[in-house]
Amino acid sequence: MLLCLLMMSSATAQTPAPTATPIPDPAIVTAYQDAVVYAGPGDTFQQINILRPGIEARIIERNRVGTWVRVLRTGEDGKTVMDGWVISGYLNLSPELFFSTVRVNDELADADPRTVNSRSLSELYGYPVMPTVSEAMREVYARGQAAGNRSSTVSKVGDSLVANPMYLQPMSQNDAALGAYDYLSDTLAYFGRSAGLESAAARIGLGSYSIFDPMWADKEQCAPGEGPLECEYRLKQPSVALVMFGPNDVKHATTEDYTEHMRQVVETSLERGVIPVLFTFSYDPNNELWWNAINFNLALGDVATEYEVPLVNLWAAARILPDYGLDVDHLHLKNSGFTYLKFTGGNEAFYGVTLQNLLALRVLDEIRETIISNE
Repeated sequence: MLLCLLMMSSATAQTPAPTATPIPDPAIVTAYQDAVVYAGPGDTFQQINILRPGIEARIIERNRVGTWVRVLRTGEDGKTVMDGWVISGYLNLSPELFFSTVRVNDELADADPRTVNSRSLSELYGYPVMPTVSEAMREVYARGQAAGNRSSTVSKVGDSLVANPMYLQPMSQNDAALGAYDYLSDTLAYFGRSAGLESAAARIGLGSYSIFDPMWADKEQCAPGEGPLECEYRLKQPSVALVMFGPNDVKHATTEDYTEHMRQVVETSLERGVIPVLFTFSYDPNNELWWNAINFNLALGDVATEYEVPLVNLWAAARILPDYGLDVDHLHLKNSGFTYLKFTGGNEAFYGVTLQNLLALRVLDEIRETIISNE
């Protein structure tokens, strides 16, 4: 009996204690397709490597949006074998990875214009994808609040690419899948309700040349003699307006006329205490009006600089997308097919409308954090 007890005691003593299962590091990622590794967060930087599917790498920082991340690979000897930037939408991201915990690189630009063999394209690439909001917009916001504008209300202004119900309006739903873009959740909640409202200043066929024309105004909502823009601002009293014109204008207007029309849009917005956010527009380089479109986008940069208003460079961000984010008509941005905001699965790297929504939400986040929260 004593021998049995001793044997049992010995066996118990030799049984190893259970060990905790290691928690996977969410920063360790793999690519689900060949991902070109660049020297910086954009396709104008030098290509330095390829991250093959199934090969692990560690995310160590991201750009201001999260559409590009810097990845690092080390060998068994601890030496670095890969260090560069890839599109985050090409990666298998862990559900536990949140961009709010990833360092933001503010030093590198979104493009290296020196590698672009065109003065006009180089200049257009020089505008950052995501702007820094100027101090001048703080005064505009304060003036709007004093006039009764609603701080959590956003309007969209533009043609069919803006009137698309899949742009901005899904922000009002409660089924958004932000994925790694968790840092946008507060801004989504702040502006979401107003984003669901249809805009009197966003219509199919509308152009910067007709945004003030009462003939284009909704007769049921707008007052006699009131154009779409004034009508929208009177009805909603927004603090921010997201503005994109171009694909219609480029067919009918000169660069000079387009520039003057956009100045009028900006000046009217500023007078109403509304922060106008201008968006460049994606365009097909095979289109015969390609260089007209480039000149129009450059004009937007000039107007944004002149009035110190935010400019989102959607054109530059969309260059890496299949067909530049455009649909089969090579004019409209491509929908993902999902009827809600879905930033999981890399949709923003393949569909123009998803990228458009992501950049819109991100610039609203910049305005809320920089101006509204501080107020």
